[in-house]
Amino acid sequence: MAWIGESDFAARAVQFAEEVVDGKRTFCRQIRQACARFLADVDGDEWTLSGDRAEHVCRFAELLPHTKGAWASKRELLKLEEWQVFVLVAIFAFEGADGLRKVREAFLLIPRKNGKSFIAAVIALYMAFLDGEGGAEVWIGANSMDQAEACFGPCRQMAQRTPELMEAFDIEVLAKRISTSEGSFISAMIAKPGDGSNPHCAILDEAHENDSSEQYDTMKTGMGSREQPLILTITTAGFNLAGPCRQRQLDAEAVLNGTVKNDALFAAIFTVDEDDDWQDFDTWKKANPNLGVSVKESFLRRQYEDALNKPSEKPSLLTKHLNVWQNSSTGWLSQLDWMKCVGERSIDDLAGQPAYIGYDLSTRLDITAVVLVTMDGDSPAIFPFMFVPEGAIEGNKNASAYLEWIEAGHLIKTEGNSVDFALVKETILQLADKFSIQGIAYDQWQGEQLAQELFNDHGMNVQKFVGVPKYFSPVMRHFEALVADHKLRHPDNPCLNWMAANISVKPNNRGITMPLKPDRQEHLKIDGMVAALMGMAIQLSEQEEQGEVQILFL
Repeated sequence: MAWIGESDFAARAVQFAEEVVDGKRTFCRQIRQACARFLADVDGDEWTLSGDRAEHVCRFAELLPHTKGAWASKRELLKLEEWQVFVLVAIFAFEGADGLRKVREAFLLIPRKNGKSFIAAVIALYMAFLDGEGGAEVWIGANSMDQAEACFGPCRQMAQRTPELMEAFDIEVLAKRISTSEGSFISAMIAKPGDGSNPHCAILDEAHENDSSEQYDTMKTGMGSREQPLILTITTAGFNLAGPCRQRQLDAEAVLNGTVKNDALFAAIFTVDEDDDWQDFDTWKKANPNLGVSVKESFLRRQYEDALNKPSEKPSLLTKHLNVWQNSSTGWLSQLDWMKCVGERSIDDLAGQPAYIGYDLSTRLDITAVVLVTMDGDSPAIFPFMFVPEGAIEGNKNASAYLEWIEAGHLIKTEGNSVDFALVKETILQLADKFSIQGIAYDQWQGEQLAQELFNDHGMNVQKFVGVPKYFSPVMRHFEALVADHKLRHPDNPCLNWMAANISVKPNNRGITMPLKPDRQEHLKIDGMVAALMGMAIQLSEQEEQGEVQILFL
């Protein structure tokens, strides 16, 4: 065991990790993976778990006072819970042969009321004043001063209420800056950062609200002269599956599951598993590590009951208390149910079957989608092909996600400022070679020329779909029921997953709906799902004579 120096805190971290891996503590897959990775480092010979480092950071944390609630009024000091010990030891206690810290980046996804700001404040104060770094700069990134105050405020209060710390490091506390006479400081960083900073630590609090990665990129590139810097993303889930924070989480999950090797990254993602039922209160307990401490069961149960009884509030509650990304506060599909519909069979496994196609042609700088609908046994299966013009990427809020999806083959980039419709047509013809295409549906507002070519030159059954609420509503009800019953199959394409989460619905007084983007969120695309709905609509139209559906084609 690569472990030097005795430490009760290191022993507690190891015991916590062992209990999680052994199933004695119930957490999600990502936390089990984090614990297994931690134990592998403890047992391996590449990194050393330093008892001295563990004691240093954890004892410092427990010398700091509470700043909120009954504990603060009683002037009680912080007491680390086992999961918090694990997080701090994992971040700070591993060192390499050069004596420097292993972890240089941490990603923490922690539900509301679970002490997220406390962890961030402890790390900020430790990195600024106790990490042995001369002139340490610690920046707390936020989109507004009010948001920055959520982390900076506890830092300021902890320092002011710990006179021994103030005296030992000659700390001066101002409204927006905490500094020492030797040049170390903690300061807020609002919106787009300027160049020239030299951070020893950057803390991106509530990073799910960031539309760009500018703060992260600037902080990371500015750390080049520091020996053992740390960049910390600490947040809950949010509503933008194509935003930089969600992409950072996916990168962290790739490290956790072993797809990508990055020893410098530590990730602790407290959420639920794909097969968990959000309507089971035990699922809510599982996602909240500080249940019974800072999160009272009575409080959590009220949030749970609101999610059950108030559909309009469910997306927000799932993001904040289960860390399930929704991407729209008025989201149509449950993302937990959607992810339970991931199919095991590929499009090639189903070749030769009858199939249908829906296509949604884009405007000049949008995504074009072609979606094949066929059957996987008794379950409808959808397979998307999505195209984005090169000119639509640069400067786009979704650029980082688009580039990642393009590299992974989930999104197809075409040259120029508009989609190459010849490539779209070629894709449809290739699908026709592989499947027995029974019908193709397209949006009434676009796609007429391609439809004529497919009909005139290739004899395909092409039908114009009337994309209005009256005719979208039946297929949406059918699609929603398939997802809720886990009878749909999709290939876990992250671009399509994003679009599935983006769809917002606003039923009229007769309950009629159609797929919409969230209000004033034009960058949240839904083209792939619109194409999937049209493809399923033409599949269902065969049953129209039996009165099972009412869908209009022209």
